[in-house]
Amino acid sequence: MSYSYGALEGTLKSAKSQNVEKANEKDTESVKGLSLFSATLFIAGEMAGSGVLALPRAVVNTGYIGILLLVFFCINAAYGGVRLGNCWNIIEQRYPEHRIDTRNPYSVIALRAVGKFGSSLVSHCIRFTLFGAGTVYLLLSSQIIQALIGNVLSNVSSCSYFFVIALCVILPMWLGSPKEFSLVGWGAILSSIIACILFTIQIALDARDNIRTVKHNIHGFHDFFLSFGTLLFAFGGASTFPTIQNDMRNKKQFSSSVTIAFIIIMILYVPITVGGFFVYGEEVSANVTLSLSASLLVHIGNILMAIHLVFAFLIVMNPVCQDVEETFDIPKDFNWKRCLIRTIIVLLMIIVGESVPQFGKILSLVGGSTITLLTFVFPPLFYMKLCDKISPNWEKRFIPLYERVYIWELIIIGIVGGFVSTFSAINDIFGDSFTTPCYWIK
Repeated sequence: MSYSYGALEGTLKSAKSQNVEKANEKDTESVKGLSLFSATLFIAGEMAGSGVLALPRAVVNTGYIGILLLVFFCINAAYGGVRLGNCWNIIEQRYPEHRIDTRNPYSVIALRAVGKFGSSLVSHCIRFTLFGAGTVYLLLSSQIIQALIGNVLSNVSSCSYFFVIALCVILPMWLGSPKEFSLVGWGAILSSIIACILFTIQIALDARDNIRTVKHNIHGFHDFFLSFGTLLFAFGGASTFPTIQNDMRNKKQFSSSVTIAFIIIMILYVPITVGGFFVYGEEVSANVTLSLSASLLVHIGNILMAIHLVFAFLIVMNPVCQDVEETFDIPKDFNWKRCLIRTIIVLLMIIVGESVPQFGKILSLVGGSTITLLTFVFPPLFYMKLCDKISPNWEKRFIPLYERVYIWELIIIGIVGGFVSTFSAINDIFGDSFTTPCYWIK
């Protein structure tokens, strides 16, 4: 049994013995916490960033089927998010001790659904996913800033920008949970929406002025499954969903927040993805903004996207910070231990980012491995397991046969596709296309 689970088990026992009475008195629709609209902003804000920038290249590598996969993954990620929210509603209904604020709700869902091993596995997957996603966000921010001011400071590399940006986010990282920095959700989604509109306009202008023939080559299985991981990453926000839901005034509204958020995300994703595919073809970069014609629109969009990535970083890193703090039994109020732990996490991210400075490789690895599990495999599996559990004191829950078939299809596709995608990503990181670390002495 891992240390992470031991901390969780101790927390649950303490909560049950000390807080059951308080939980029974506490209504889930308390006056404090995130509203449906605020939760929607957090969900959309944390996802609509690095994904939209990397999707055009991913679709080029997968061909026309990549557009269909984009829609397929969106629908199924939204389904998983809704089912994950339903899981927490079931747990609060059955276990009054969990109606209080919980730092690691996804791990609690796994514990009640499949037991100790599942809880520990989920905890480690969340840490790996959000650590990797946070590193990707900082790497993308550094690349965008270098593109913006590279002509002025031509001798400064993106590695240096990455280091500086990582240091700058340490202080805002010390804030507690999403409800303590609700403006971040607004900043993340608004900056992303405006940036995507500006990028879409520039793609349309480039399409009007483009008189060249756009090439689309046939790519092999390696490129396909590497991009498969990128497509999965674009919808990999489930690891933060339970934490956001736990901060809501009315947790039963979470399903509506997820649905609205994914509609917003697709509205942002489709124009840039399809436009990048048809306008630039094989010439599109791993970061689509580097393929756009230089203009004021692109510069403003890049500034907004850099702002978005920093805000999204704060959102995605919060659950893993809370999970680690729970492991070390750090008090929930502001204290020096929280500051130390979160600072150490950022320093570790600096080491990883400087070692693998190409964001696309980390993105594909995380997308094909733990994001696949947390977004497409675990949510429907845990929902099915919780519904199948029976007790005289619990409401009976029934899953129709067609939905069970659908759930098992999702699980099989997720496991097989994720495994092949992860293998391709590892091979790309350590294979012939090995990227020299920033600190490598030439």
